[in-house]
Amino acid sequence: MLVSLRDHLLASGVEFIGIAIDQAPKVAEFVRTARISYPILMAGAATFDLVRALGNPSGGLPFTVVLDKKGGVAHRNLGLVTREKIEQQVREALSA
Repeated sequence: MLVSLRDHLLASGVEFIGIAIDQAPKVAEFVRTARISYPILMAGAATFDLVRALGNPSGGLPFTVVLDKKGGVAHRNLGLVTREKIEQQVREALSA
């Protein structure tokens, strides 16, 4: 869902970035089999500090953050989200 939404919004200047906390070979295999076209950053244990700083005190996953044009947090989503919800949040962030 994120791959197709990214492809749909890329012309608007939107980019998606994944942050992986698993072992690099497992992440590489997942990226290959899922055909993920957006950048994936490999993160260590400090990632949970970042997740908490972004507004997820429990550190639960999945956690999706939509940033505005200035890099501020526009929306936070803990748990699964729909394409429609993310697309709406991205469009709101673009218009802000």
